[in-house]
Amino acid sequence: MRTIGDWIRLNSKRNPAREAFVGVDGRVTFGEAAERAWQLARGLRKSGLSTGDGVGVLAGNSVFNAEAFLGVAAAGGVYIAYNWRWAPAELAAGILETEAGVILVEEPYTDLLDQALAIVAEQSDYLPVVVKQGAEINALRIGSGQFEDVAEPESPLCIIYTGGSTGTPKGVVLSHRSALANAINEMYDCGVGSRENERGLIITPLFHSAALLCWLVPHFVAGATSVIAEKFTDEAVVDLIGREAITNTFLIPNMMRRLMDGGVLSDPAIRKNLKSVHTGAGLLRMPDKELFHQMLPGGELYFRYGLTEAGPMVTRLKPADMLDPAVDGSIGTEYLLAEAQLQDPDGVEVKPGELGEICVRGPGLMTGYFGRPEATAEAMRGGWLHTGDLAVRDERGYFYFRDRLKEMIKTGGENVYSAEIEQVLHLHPSVLEAVVLGVPDPKWDEEVRAVVVLRNGAQTDAAELSGFLRQHLAGYKIPKKMVFVRPEELPRSAAGKLVKSQLKVNLGWGA
Repeated sequence: MRTIGDWIRLNSKRNPAREAFVGVDGRVTFGEAAERAWQLARGLRKSGLSTGDGVGVLAGNSVFNAEAFLGVAAAGGVYIAYNWRWAPAELAAGILETEAGVILVEEPYTDLLDQALAIVAEQSDYLPVVVKQGAEINALRIGSGQFEDVAEPESPLCIIYTGGSTGTPKGVVLSHRSALANAINEMYDCGVGSRENERGLIITPLFHSAALLCWLVPHFVAGATSVIAEKFTDEAVVDLIGREAITNTFLIPNMMRRLMDGGVLSDPAIRKNLKSVHTGAGLLRMPDKELFHQMLPGGELYFRYGLTEAGPMVTRLKPADMLDPAVDGSIGTEYLLAEAQLQDPDGVEVKPGELGEICVRGPGLMTGYFGRPEATAEAMRGGWLHTGDLAVRDERGYFYFRDRLKEMIKTGGENVYSAEIEQVLHLHPSVLEAVVLGVPDPKWDEEVRAVVVLRNGAQTDAAELSGFLRQHLAGYKIPKKMVFVRPEELPRSAAGKLVKSQLKVNLGWGA
């Protein structure tokens, strides 16, 4: 198993003139990408970076971000993907946890970083070196020619933040081995990067494992081009697929539905160029799949299930399965290098047709949660990654997702954790109790809603609470609907625990 540094070197020789990255901020060939990665690696090492040290990156979808990833990897450092959608307090928490010695920041996010670092300064003496896009990072790049790769396959490559059942984001540490195993899975099972003149469109955020590890890395390894969209709009999709001759892309289901509802997938430029669409992180049922094939005849459609901790991919539904009613609603079968098993609470594999927790093992798994050995041990029990997701498996090996053990809401491709929002709501002086729920929604897959009990005599409304939440949380975490109830209207079990499923029924929001 090789390292990312190996692939920087190999592709600089194999595909020196082929475009590696295309973005709003320029075009870079594989030869240029290698040289710039090696230059950045030298600068980082000269500035004091040691093998295994973290380098924070606060950047959007851009060539700048892709180059930062390669440069940090080439230096033997750990690329820490900070989420630019975080509120300043959330970013400050991530910075304090990882304590990266250096943070590379793209120009649009300097104000966000400044706000977060002001919070950091109030809580700690730690202060990172900030290197801004432009003159500062250009000055950090030094020398020329190949830089010796100091990483090993088991060396940590990146930290990608996800959430947990406690509601607080956790940094998932993934190794070079993990990233390359996932790339092999994508290339073998889903054909990513396999076509001649393959050009993949990255349209989901690079701080997510889907964009970074399922698109950028496999395309880079395969010597294929990654076209990085700054943001998702109907116009951007049509323009980029036509202008850049895009052959494949990943879209979360609500993006797909939006493009289909607007007739965008029927655009001649898309029909001419786009050969395959991959989707996941939401629901996709037969009407959506049938409409896709009507609008993009001959186009391949893949559905995949995974989670960052798994590296991330676990199962996939291939194009040949898409219109088979017998497997409608399935999340597919295992990737080549992923072994999935459904287990009962005692860790025993359940029989076909029985409900169990999805557990995974293989070379793609995370090294662990950064700085959280107890959480790592809990997740990696018995040599398996316990996903917290429930499913059944049929006799042919197809998995069917059923529910989540974790209090997680998927909305617009983002993971939202109810406990995190509840904790912030409880900080408001008027709130006695707060419950956050995910409710099925045709556009967003799930809509975030809140049920609030006020303290006696207290007065507030949804607008005020939403404004309060926005001071602490990213916008996509703010409940789209809030209702106010009396304390006795919250259903509880015999043990006094809140029964969220019953609360949904009582409110007419589904079971």
